[in-house]
Amino acid sequence: PMNKINIEAKRDFLERLATAPPIKAVSELVWNGLDAGADQVSVRLEMNGLDGLEAIRILDNGHGIHHSHVQTLFGALGDSWKRTKVRERGRALHGKNGQGRFKAFSLGNHVVWDTVFDSSEGRRRYQVSGRADALTDIEFSDPTPADAETIGTEVVVTGIQKSLGSLQGEGARAELAKLFAAYLCQYPDVRIDYDGVRVDPSALQIAKTDLSLDGVTLADGRSIRVAVTIIEWQIPTERVVHLCDASGVSLHETDMGKKVRAPGFEFTVYVKSDHFRELEATGALALDELHPDVAAIVETARQAVKTHFRRRLSERQSRTVERWKREQIYPFETKDGLDPVEEAERQVFDILAVNVESYLPAFEEADHKAKRFVFRLLAQAVQQGPDSVQRLITGTLNLTKEERDALSDLMEVTSLSDIIRTTKTVADRLDFLVALENLLFGKPTQKKLRGRDQLHKILETEAWLFDEGFALSGSEMTSEEVLRKHLNTLRGTEDAEPVELEDGKLGQVDQMFSRTVTPRHDEQDHLVVELKRPSQPIDSKILSQVESYAIAVAQDPRFLKEKTRWRFIVVSDAMDDQARGRAMQQDRPPGLVFEDRALNIQVWAFEWTEIIAKAKARLQFVDESLRHEAGRESSRAYLAKTHAKFIPEIEPPDAPAAEIEARTPLPQDGAPAEVA
Repeated sequence: PMNKINIEAKRDFLERLATAPPIKAVSELVWNGLDAGADQVSVRLEMNGLDGLEAIRILDNGHGIHHSHVQTLFGALGDSWKRTKVRERGRALHGKNGQGRFKAFSLGNHVVWDTVFDSSEGRRRYQVSGRADALTDIEFSDPTPADAETIGTEVVVTGIQKSLGSLQGEGARAELAKLFAAYLCQYPDVRIDYDGVRVDPSALQIAKTDLSLDGVTLADGRSIRVAVTIIEWQIPTERVVHLCDASGVSLHETDMGKKVRAPGFEFTVYVKSDHFRELEATGALALDELHPDVAAIVETARQAVKTHFRRRLSERQSRTVERWKREQIYPFETKDGLDPVEEAERQVFDILAVNVESYLPAFEEADHKAKRFVFRLLAQAVQQGPDSVQRLITGTLNLTKEERDALSDLMEVTSLSDIIRTTKTVADRLDFLVALENLLFGKPTQKKLRGRDQLHKILETEAWLFDEGFALSGSEMTSEEVLRKHLNTLRGTEDAEPVELEDGKLGQVDQMFSRTVTPRHDEQDHLVVELKRPSQPIDSKILSQVESYAIAVAQDPRFLKEKTRWRFIVVSDAMDDQARGRAMQQDRPPGLVFEDRALNIQVWAFEWTEIIAKAKARLQFVDESLRHEAGRESSRAYLAKTHAKFIPEIEPPDAPAAEIEARTPLPQDGAPAEVA
């Protein structure tokens, strides 16, 4: 006779439980056997005469399902016996909610659990059976004496109505190897067979690395130790992070994300901590990285993995480069004392060439002469610049978009690529200075350049011109907005009220730069740059207006005067004699026209020639190292590319470059290198 199990769940909930990818459903049934104390679990696929999948059998040698527990195991979902038990036969348990068995119904319509267990009356045997189309009608038989030599459970899935081709072949076994890799490493005596072949993660591994992360801080202030295992595979795999308990039992999966750049590597990460058990018990682990503890642990693990693959990539590149040198196809001569640019060029070439060899199978089969020619072209492209590299890769080598993206990702994992970006930045700045001179002093542009909607917009992305220590914070803002931004930075408030100048009008800031690194947590430095139209010289009236605005801002009671420093700079094409006299006082640095130490205010005035000359002086040493000659064509190209929509529509300037450069002398000895 059959007995019906009283299942305390609604049908729609059971249907969700009975949905899973095929290999995940099989893995849940394997976990059930391991949690029952089995040290051997076998998965067997039975085929019919048409090579179709007839049945799936999962047999374990665990302690079976005791007849007195069957109602609880199948009926009281969410109240598994494993909730009150951490280990079975010395091994960590996987499931805690008693829901894994229902995954079997995603494989076929009919599932039978044939189980043998030991009782006070001797060894007994009975069956549990159910159908996918009647999940609330699971039944079990009365126990009968068993003559089986071993105890355990066999799950038999039949009525397979849809194709489960993904369960056949080496791919399914490999997926199980990834899922159980950490557990099988922790418990090497456990054996899992899949369709007659042992699941052996080590056979598919290229490398296995164990890391220990100490001092991961949780939301409640606790600091915990976390172990990380990185397994590199010989086969393609999705990059996932398994969140495991300390024994390697996978409790949840999350995405590796795009922060780890490791082109050419196939790997899985296992992050192990018993804190994940605590989170799983409360259901918090399902929140993934929305939970602060999970986010903190996973992010720390990602950084460790990122560092690991930087080292692995460097090792791979070094071995490959040495082989190229032996084959005499490496395009650079061996020499000592490389300058920074030469060293960076070689490092970038190594990164690109390694991937050319990896992503172009025909390259390996090419003759010596062809390889040497390709490498010479690639080296030349690296030395000539990024545009040349792009033309070479898309044209000569004909890489696909995915391969180009892979190369781009690869270049992001090495800090040496920062050297290339830095040198390019310096070259761009030199070109910008020449272009700015043409805009400000060239006759065709001087009358057409409009301050607020052209010059200001151009300078928004060139804040380094005034001071390297400041980043652009806002443009064309009233003093009310300046105060709000400052208070947001300092205290997170947005209750600023308008501040009036001495004449009762609202002040207006043309451009504001806020220091990105504060001296201390409660201090702020501000730089306010007042840009005047090139045809508007600086005079006493302008200086008075700037000083009035500076005092109004600094005296506002909402600013902590001793904690806030203000530096105001007014810039134009020229100054009148009176303004120049104030800017060249003997007891002050050149340019300082007003200072109030009690209010922490400084007001400076400069002509554009001084600003540009000081910027050139700062770049002069690097300029000589780069051997970059900024000329009319390169500067015009940079300006057109970066600030095209803000350039006045004019004919090409007819003033010779020498005439323009003569208007921008370098600073005299003793002049400050910075603007202020």
